[in-house]
Amino acid sequence: MACTSALHCDTPAIWRSSCMALVLCLGTALPALADDNNGFGLLLDAGLTLDDNVTRAKEGNDRLSDTAYSINISKSKTQPLGTQSRLVLAGVLGGERFQTYPGLSHLDAALEAELQYRESSEFSAPTLGVFAKLKVEDYESDVRDGYRYSLGLSYTQPMTDRISLFAALASNQRYSSSKVFTTLDTSARMSLDYALSARKALYLSTEYRVGDVVSTGRASLENVTISKVFVLDSAFSGGQFFSYKINGSTWLTTVGYNHSLGSGGAIDIAWRRVESTPELRPTWATSPRSYISNQLLASYLFRF
Repeated sequence: MACTSALHCDTPAIWRSSCMALVLCLGTALPALADDNNGFGLLLDAGLTLDDNVTRAKEGNDRLSDTAYSINISKSKTQPLGTQSRLVLAGVLGGERFQTYPGLSHLDAALEAELQYRESSEFSAPTLGVFAKLKVEDYESDVRDGYRYSLGLSYTQPMTDRISLFAALASNQRYSSSKVFTTLDTSARMSLDYALSARKALYLSTEYRVGDVVSTGRASLENVTISKVFVLDSAFSGGQFFSYKINGSTWLTTVGYNHSLGSGGAIDIAWRRVESTPELRPTWATSPRSYISNQLLASYLFRF
C-alpha cells in the first residue's frame, strides 16, 4: 500500500498489521479511485494480511504466524484556503481480526489534518505539508489499549507524467495501558509511484524508524538484559510470552501493485518486509541480531 498522498500510513509499533489506510493511505488507490462528486464520498477498504512473524521474534518457536482480516471506512474533505494552500481532513473507523491470536484483534478510529502549500500550478511544483494525526485503539488484549499521535512534515513531487515522489518526516508517540506499548520514535519515509496506465500502478516505499521497538517471545536472559521494561502478554495463550520494549531501529520496505476495476473499485496487492535491530546486544548473545517479518497484503477498495 503506497502511502504517497497527503494522508499518511500508520504502521503500529509492534509492526504487525497492514497500513491502516484507507484514511491514512488514500493515495494507494490512485489512479484507480479518483475523487468525484457522486455518492457519499466514503471509501471502503476490506483487506487480508498474511504475516509470518506477528510476535516480531528473532528465531525458533517464538516466531508465530497468523492471518488477519480488516475492514475500514473512511472519508476525506479538502478545504481551499487560498490560491496556494488548502486544508485536508480525514477520518476512519475500522478494525482488524486475527484468526489464531485474537488478542491482537482491535477496533480503532483515526483523525488526520494536513495543511498543504503549493507555490504555483506548474507541473513540477512540489507540494509541502504539515500534518497531525490521532488514533484511538481498543484491543482484545488490554495491555495494548490506548491512543497514538503523529506530527510531521511532507513533500510531494511529480517527477514525470507517470512517476511521483513522496517523502515525510514524523515524530510518533503512543500511549497504552502498559508501559511496554507506550512508545516514542522518529520516522523518515519515501515512496515512488509509477503509473503503468490509467488503471494500473506500481509503487515502492521505504521507511526508517528509530526509537522504541516492541518484541514478543518466551522469557530469555538476552531479552531481559536489553529491555527497558517487559510485561506478560495476554494476547498469546499459555502465559509463556512476554513483550519487551527496547531501543532500536526499524526498516520497512513495501512493493505493491494497484489495479482499477472501474466504477469506483480497485484491488491492491503488496509485499512488505520489516526488519528491527536492537541498539544493545550482549557480547555472549548467539541469536540473530535482527527481527525480520514478511507480510503479504491484499485489499479491495470501493468508493461510494
